[in-house]
Amino acid sequence: MARERPTGPTAAEVTRRYIDDHPAVRDCLGYNIVNFTSLAKRIRSETGLTNQEAVEVACRRYQRQMRTDQPLEARVIEVVKGSRLEVRTRVAIITARNDWDLLGHVLEAGRTLLADRRHLLQLLQGPGALTILCEEDLVDALVASVGRRATLGVHRQLSALTVRSPEMIVETPGVLAFLAGALFRAGINSLELMSVYTDSTFVVREKDVLHAFRVLSELVHPPATEPATPG
Repeated sequence: MARERPTGPTAAEVTRRYIDDHPAVRDCLGYNIVNFTSLAKRIRSETGLTNQEAVEVACRRYQRQMRTDQPLEARVIEVVKGSRLEVRTRVAIITARNDWDLLGHVLEAGRTLLADRRHLLQLLQGPGALTILCEEDLVDALVASVGRRATLGVHRQLSALTVRSPEMIVETPGVLAFLAGALFRAGINSLELMSVYTDSTFVVREKDVLHAFRVLSELVHPPATEPATPG
């Protein structure tokens, strides 16, 4: 009699999902600086898996697969190194009720406010809300166009870091995740993330802007490696 295949995800599938959900673990595997026995024990304790050997084997297979995917990572790094980093301070986020009539009012106000095309004004329309990224000087005028009742919140004293990439970013998966992951590992919270064509914008609090700039700058313009001194 044929044995029935067990239902539910396998140990390998659970292990892969765990590593995918933990970028720090994935990085350690990529740099080959992980103790597989300790990692497998950690995964078992957090997922309920019981077979230590199966989890270790899955971790090693994941690492081998990462090595075959290395060309994609190289493409991501190439895009990032070909990018430019720009910073705007004194920006704000206005969150408003999502409404087409309201959006029309904002666009009408924008025509006047952006007459010189030097001001920052970006709109992000989601299913439940409209997010407006703008300079602090424009907040009062935009809130007036939105209406106090339709305004859900205003966050001031923010900064926007924009990574302007070459057009190859459009065909290169993982660039945005690569940048966002670097901020995550540095403990920096991005209040808003906007991606428009070749521009990736991260909005952070002003107290975090110097740290965020340093993290992203080291990716876009990595420090030159000094040649080894002959012994």
